[in-house]
Amino acid sequence: MPTMGEEAVDRIRRDHEHMLLLIDRIRSECTERGKIDNCNDCGASRKGVCHGNIEQLIRSFVETTLKHNLIELMFMEDRVPSAHRLAHNQAHMNIAQQLKAIRIVFSEDGNCVLAIEGIDHIHQTLLDHFKDYDQELEAYLVEAALAPQP
Repeated sequence: MPTMGEEAVDRIRRDHEHMLLLIDRIRSECTERGKIDNCNDCGASRKGVCHGNIEQLIRSFVETTLKHNLIELMFMEDRVPSAHRLAHNQAHMNIAQQLKAIRIVFSEDGNCVLAIEGIDHIHQTLLDHFKDYDQELEAYLVEAALAPQP
């Protein structure tokens, strides 16, 4: 039977996989990427469908990412040293700022090409975050679950 720490690690990893899948789906929606700089260069029918799909996927990605951040913060609460918790939380705040910037740009001009470029940047930020913060978090969670309980 998995420990509470192992279950937390499994949840974190499933969330990561889901976020990366959403990024892939967002990227794959625009078939003109690399060919155009602005959605206004697409035909009206394609632009409408693409825009709606990308907007919905970005909204889902933002919600999923923010929910994941809250879950990680909950897992860290009593099991992780405060220095890691503070640095990890600051990294989450940086990701949230990037997400906000994408939503602002997208809502102002609706240019999916720029939104996907922002998603590309977040993709790399998330990969770095997984390596720099979440691997250490996973170690703390498993270690805490294995530690004798008072």
